[in-house]
Amino acid sequence: MTTYSDRDKERTMTTEGPGLPLAETLVPFPSVRAGHAMAGPRAVEAWVQAAWLMLAEGRAYAEDLEGGAEQPQMQQAAKLRFLEQLLDIDQRLAGRAPVDDAHCLAVALEYGTREVVDATGAQLAEVFGLHEEFGGAECGVDDVLALWERLLEAFPGELPDRLVAEGQRDMLRTLRTWAGLARAAGLDIGFLAPFMKAA
Repeated sequence: MTTYSDRDKERTMTTEGPGLPLAETLVPFPSVRAGHAMAGPRAVEAWVQAAWLMLAEGRAYAEDLEGGAEQPQMQQAAKLRFLEQLLDIDQRLAGRAPVDDAHCLAVALEYGTREVVDATGAQLAEVFGLHEEFGGAECGVDDVLALWERLLEAFPGELPDRLVAEGQRDMLRTLRTWAGLARAAGLDIGFLAPFMKAA
């Protein structure tokens, strides 16, 4: 059973705005907003990986949540995978080795996230509705989708929607931009290949 320190409990209480849902008060990409980021090639690689994961995986989970009202059990599974994905992005943006998939949920709940969104484990559990009965007849997704929209708005770059008509063209333009960034940093954009194969 995950326990939360007094500091985490205090942080949960003090970051909630009056009358606002928690998802509306969490700060997205706090390090970038504060002007702190990795330098050089590591930063380019981490941010391009994060962008791809948000663009390919994050958008897919959001689509599942939006379109799955008739399938609450599928929505619950998608919420868990979405939370694990955010932890993966968080680890990459922090310059850490990604956590094995089997441990992502536990790490997110124990330590929270600091790079993709500044949230404790308790706050993530609340936003992602982990109090809901798994396999129940209902699944709340509004808070997760609200947080997702805030992440998209705050992301420092373009994340085209490849599921809309003009998305493929925008996607190609974005990939060319990323390749240019990688070359300028002395990297081969091939580091994205495993992610693209997995999508």
